[in-house]
Formats: sequence, structure tokens, C-alpha cells
Amino acid sequence: MKLFPIVSLFLSAGVAFAQYGERPDLVGSGSPAVDASGRSVKNPRVRAIHTRNPALLGGTAYLFDQDPYLAYMLGRNINLREFRTRDGVFDDKVSGLAGPMPDGTTTKITKNNQTSCAGCHNLPNGNPGGGPNFHKDSGFGRNSPHYYGAGIMEMLAIQIREELLLILDTNRDGWVSALEAQTSPARLQVPTGALSGATTPRMVDYGSARLSRGAAGSPSLNNIFRVWYVDASGAPVPGAKAVDGVQTVGFNFEMVVWGAGQGVGRSALNPTNRAFTWDPFIAHSGLESYDPSTTNDPDGDGVSVPTLAGAIQFPVTHRPNDLGVNLDPMGFSRDDPDGDGHLNEISEGDLDLGEWFMLNAPRPAFAGTPQEYKRGVSLLEGMGCAECHQADWEIHAKAGGFTGDRRFFDLDVAWNREAQRLEGRVQPLHTRVGNSYVRDHDAFYVEGLFTDFRHHDMGDGFAEVDFGGVRNTVWRTAPLWGVGSGFPWGHDGRSMSIEDVVLRHGGAAKAARQNFVHAPKGDQLALLAFLSKLVLYDIETLPTDIDGDGVISGDFTVAGVNTGVERFNPEWLFRTPVQIQGMVRNKFGQRVRSFAAVNLVQAYGLTLPLRADTDRDGWPDAWDAAPGVAGYRDGVN
Repeated sequence: MKLFPIVSLFLSAGVAFAQYGERPDLVGSGSPAVDASGRSVKNPRVRAIHTRNPALLGGTAYLFDQDPYLAYMLGRNINLREFRTRDGVFDDKVSGLAGPMPDGTTTKITKNNQTSCAGCHNLPNGNPGGGPNFHKDSGFGRNSPHYYGAGIMEMLAIQIREELLLILDTNRDGWVSALEAQTSPARLQVPTGALSGATTPRMVDYGSARLSRGAAGSPSLNNIFRVWYVDASGAPVPGAKAVDGVQTVGFNFEMVVWGAGQGVGRSALNPTNRAFTWDPFIAHSGLESYDPSTTNDPDGDGVSVPTLAGAIQFPVTHRPNDLGVNLDPMGFSRDDPDGDGHLNEISEGDLDLGEWFMLNAPRPAFAGTPQEYKRGVSLLEGMGCAECHQADWEIHAKAGGFTGDRRFFDLDVAWNREAQRLEGRVQPLHTRVGNSYVRDHDAFYVEGLFTDFRHHDMGDGFAEVDFGGVRNTVWRTAPLWGVGSGFPWGHDGRSMSIEDVVLRHGGAAKAARQNFVHAPKGDQLALLAFLSKLVLYDIETLPTDIDGDGVISGDFTVAGVNTGVERFNPEWLFRTPVQIQGMVRNKFGQRVRSFAAVNLVQAYGLTLPLRADTDRDGWPDAWDAAPGVAGYRDGVN
């Protein structure tokens, strides 16, 4: 049990906000904006201001440096918030079609159909989950992926790219010349971590960098990579399809880690977590992002400098449509590409926070014993499934071109056999220096990811004919962590059981499928049971040792108030922890514990200079030309 000092401030019903997702008020206040569970979004919508100077109080650099759990929670709330008309949600029409598909005319997706990321990523609810099928690519749609462990996925994707560049880019200018491609190894192989029980890492083959016509042509990298072609300075040449030795003399590439797969030559959707934030905001909510962090590419090679969270971006292929051509003197874009009058609908600082949450999103877990896990991995190996679903990877420590583990904490979750429940332990990945949280950037061993980060031809069982009539059987190896919670299964969500999605495997996985079919029934059942225990969980109710004393208290006290079982609630770890309302009696005379925040203003930093919003119009006073007059569109109007 641990006590946190706190300063209290009660909010009156007068500061209530009217939408479902934003419920800041106290039980008994008479306000409709109450949530005794504490799970709803508490903080008002205030655009975050991007900074790189941690001395600027309330800017994103300050939050990352001195209040990283608050930054995490604000990023979580960017993901879960239900945006309103006053926030600029949707464009000129709802549920309009957008595209195009490979035929150049057919539209591929339904736009303007969600007010929140949580509209699709909501199993389990209030988490970086997945589950629902949304209208995209074909009449069968797409099964929304969970993004637990999203930071690990992104870090490994960027690391694999760097490892390939270490092999190919011999002069270290950031791209691959025709000569470097010609003299490269016949096959490009990258090591994973050592698999459970193994002494050496596996090698994953990502294809060949050699050009199809010797000194010209295109490389044969795995389809998970998107390639662009460059001139002699390394600058991308728009529309180029190959190295021609005249206009284009080399190529560059990115790993597109998010997306099931768009078909041969089209890779998938998003190469980074930041793009996986602003892209759906545009596509599904009509919320446009102005983001200089994405386009910060001073040498013009199509690759940005690292963001505040530490991830390079790829503006040559992925950039938001609000380019900030017309900037306000206060620093925000007045472009308004959709013409709805709402400016800077998603700010650069908002994306900092959304990226921070995704970077640090906890990993899935195994709800079983170490012996069960070991046997499950052995069965995967024996049946040949691990040729693609490779269990373990290692994030290299910071050195050379490697960034190390950029997260500031890890939530280590394991099965407590005696209590028959999952339990967590917060593992700091930082060093405290005064008030600062300095990230360690060490190596991190990732156990139980189960992917090779490649695309494979999966045969007829996964065949899809898209809206425009193009047939595709090439898909990314889905990571198996969390697969036990993944109902339904498959990129299209057409499998109603784990066994069915296993039996759909063909093409490159045909032999592994046959091994499963012909395995003894006991091995089949054991493998399916193993996969069913690779699970997601509700992060914020997970019983967790968050104060590092080695026990999970049944009566965890924060700010002098008993909060019940110690659990992973980031609000307990803020610089000023949230003080809950505590035990109250409801209108029916029942005694319940209310997790509504008594000290919302202080805990969420709502008076910090770059977060204060006097007129509550979503525009911080520092960006608001009329901070005393509510103007939801631009701070004034």
C-alpha cells in the first residue's frame, strides 16, 4: 500500500460537458456527465501543443519528460474520445465512398463513418482492442486489428529496415544505389530473437535487393515493403516505377507494418503508429491533421527526422492532407482542406500524445503456465507453423542506427495459477533524474509475438476478390499474440473459430496445415488450447503491482482514499495522481465506490500554461486569439 500526496479541487456541475465520451463530474452532482467507473474520458477536449522544450509547461515535451503517465492517458483519450460536431468531425457527407482500388476508379472504403477510434477498436472496450469488421476493399470487409504492443511492432519494423540498410547501404547515405543493389547478397536475411529453447536466433528472408535488369529495374523485396525510387541526391522521383539509370539511380523503402495486405505491389496501409493515428482520423472521422513532425524531412529523402516519441516517418508515401501552407501567427494551420470552417482539427501535439500511447500500449499476455507455453511453442515448431509465426524477437539496445526500446515502461503480465487470474507488474524503462523520466533505450526481449513481418501467398482459403474485381491471396503474417481474444478471425473476419482459420491456411502454409490435420487429436487440441490462451485483457482493471513493492494490495490507497485492488490505472501514476470520490451512497441507498476525479483540474494539468482553455472551446489560451469567447472553429468563430 502506498500513499500519494494530493491537492484537492472539487468540480461543480457547472463545468459538465454534454457528450457520452466526456464525463468529468461527480456522483451526486446532478450533472448528466457522470461516470462512477472512472473509465470515460474525463479531460475536456483541448488541442495539445507540440513542443520540444520540456521547460514549456503543458507542452508535449514537458509531458513526456515530467508527466509521462499523464501523456499516456491523454493519448489514450485521443484514441477513445467521441468527437463532436463542434470538434469538426466528418466532412461534407457521412458514409461517403473513397478510393481508389487498383483499377484506378473503384472506391475502396467507406469514409466518415465513426466518431471515435473506439468505434472499431473496442474489444475489449476502453482498450487498444479490435474485433469489429469495417467496410473496406471487398464486400467481406476488414477485421479491425488490436494494437496492444503497438510500440513493439513499430520498433521492430523500423529496426528491420535499419538492419537491411546496414547490409545494403554501404556508403551510409540513407538509400540504395544501383551499384549497391548489384553487389548485395542474393537474399536479405535478418535475425529474430532466439526462440524459446533455442540458442541462436532464426533468420528471416526478406527477398532480394538486386534489380530485375541488373543495373536497372526494381528490387524483389517482400511485399511488406513499399519501395520508392530516387535521383542522384537520394530525393524521391514522383511517379517513378523503377531504376532507369538516368532520372532514377537507386531506391529507398519502408516496412508497412499496419494492415492485412493490399495485394501484390501495394503493401499494406501504415508504416508507423503516428500514421496509424492521423490516417484513420481522416478516413473514418473526417478529422484533418496538421503535422510538421511527419513532414520534417530537411534532406528531402522521403524520411523524416525522429518524432518526439523517437520514430522516423515516411512523408514520401504518408502525409496528412493539411499541409499548413497558410499558418496563423500563433503557429496553427489555416488551410482547412475540407472547407468546414474547423481549423487544425487534430493538432501536431494531439498526434504526439496518440503516438505516445501507442508506443507504450501494453503487450498481450499468455493466460497459462510456463509449461503450457513451452509445449505450445514446441507444437507450433513441430507442425511448421513457426516458419512464419516466429515467436521471439529482440529490440536492440541504442547504438549506431538503432534506437533501443523507446518505451518508458513495460507492463509484464503473467498467469497466477493459484489465484486463477492474470496479474501485472510495472517495469520502469526509465531512470529518474530530478523530475525527469529519462528513457533507458536498452535492449528488450520480446517473447510470444509470433510473426515474421512478411507477406505470404496464403492460397485459396484466404482468396479475396476486391470491389474492383482484383483477386488477392497475399497477406501479412498476423501476429498471434492476442489471437485467443480475436473473435472472429482472419483478415476478413470470416472464421468463427481458431480451428477454422487454421484450416483456411494454404499456399505457403499448406504443409503446416497438413501437419496440423494429420497430427494426433491430442496435439491438435493442445495447440488450439495454447492459441486460445494468447489473450488480450482489460488493461486498467488488471491487478497490478504499480508501486514496485512486490505485492498487489487489496486496499490500495491513493491520496488518502482507498481505491480497492491495486491495478494498472495510469491516473494513480500522474505527477499529481487522481484522487477519486470514493465510497458514496447512490439515489437507491446503495454504497458504491466512485472513481470520478475530485481533483481533475490539477491531475490533468488543466491550468498549465500550454493546456489552459479558459472558454472551453478546445483551443488552448496560448493559441486562442479570443480566450474569453468560445469559438470552436478557430478559437474565435
